[in-house]
Amino acid sequence: MTPSLLLATCVLLGAWIGLPAHAGPASTAIRETAEYVLTRFGRGSAGQTVEDLVGNTTTLVARHGDAVLPLVRTAGHDGIAALERAGDQAPNVLRLYAARGDQAVWIITEPRKLSLFLKHGDAAADAMIRHPGVAEDLIGRFGGDATVALNGLSKQSAQRLGMLAEGGLLNATPRSTEILSVARQYGDGAMEFIWRNKGPLAVASVLGAFLVDPQSYFTGAKQLLVDPVITPIVASVSWTWLIAGMLSLLFLPFIVRRLRSAYAALRRTPQAGK
Repeated sequence: MTPSLLLATCVLLGAWIGLPAHAGPASTAIRETAEYVLTRFGRGSAGQTVEDLVGNTTTLVARHGDAVLPLVRTAGHDGIAALERAGDQAPNVLRLYAARGDQAVWIITEPRKLSLFLKHGDAAADAMIRHPGVAEDLIGRFGGDATVALNGLSKQSAQRLGMLAEGGLLNATPRSTEILSVARQYGDGAMEFIWRNKGPLAVASVLGAFLVDPQSYFTGAKQLLVDPVITPIVASVSWTWLIAGMLSLLFLPFIVRRLRSAYAALRRTPQAGK
């Protein structure tokens, strides 16, 4: 036997000898986790057995390490499904759980929230934890801009931002999503102003002027001009017909009285002839 072949044989033999000592405790922990999941969560929608869970969990542990087990014990079948769904990003899911614990479970185990986290990262998770309900809708519609804005807002401001989005303010003009950047930069003070002026800010010209220097409007140095709202309406009006209509309404009582008088006179004329 050559020296190189002898060395390779020794290495393989050593690995084979060492494997049971390592695999035994690991296999035990995995089986205990699988049994615990069945006791706490039942067999799941797929009707999994202990052996099914052992197999799935063993695969995940082989890929991502023992950090899989605490998440699986906490989230059960949904935790396994989340890690499988995350694929190569499963380590990010495990890191989120390690950092945020139970707060992260409801993000990890709900497919839509998990998808937002995998796409937008820790900032999205922070926003969803900070503003549950509001954040996932805004992040889903407006992405990273909404994520950063929400993390700098109070609960009330985040709720108002959500209502403004539902009301269409963030889609009203081609530049309306820039309101998110203003909210991100200036925080709750900006949201207070935007909330009070949501009507004028839905107009492209007013919004454009505001976005040039938002802070001057917050301090009162500048005022939102609503003339651009009125000007298109004024320009589209036929003033000749409008004035004629107003005069007609003004003199309508007089015209009615004259018509009645004329009608009465016509009825009296034949009687006078008799």
